[in-house]
Amino acid sequence: MTTQPKPITVRILDKDYKIACPAEEQAILFRTADYVNQAMQHVKKNGQILNTERVAVLAALNIARELIENNAPPMPPRDNTAELVAKIDAALEQIEHP
Repeated sequence: MTTQPKPITVRILDKDYKIACPAEEQAILFRTADYVNQAMQHVKKNGQILNTERVAVLAALNIARELIENNAPPMPPRDNTAELVAKIDAALEQIEHP
């Protein structure tokens, strides 16, 4: 059973993001955020890119390539797509208008 989401803070590319997350999913969210942070740091360091949005897109492409190259099975559809889109939109809004 899923518990009520509680806000937690993850740090990606030296910025803090508050994300509502059920307690049973917090560990994977922290691991995922750390992985994304490392990917973005790698892109920023190696490409000397200053635009955070561009760093995020290139990191996402690198992560997607890793998944495809490792023959990851397709992700099953989730019923919380609208919620995830809203979270992504909010995070991008923070990047664009800190």
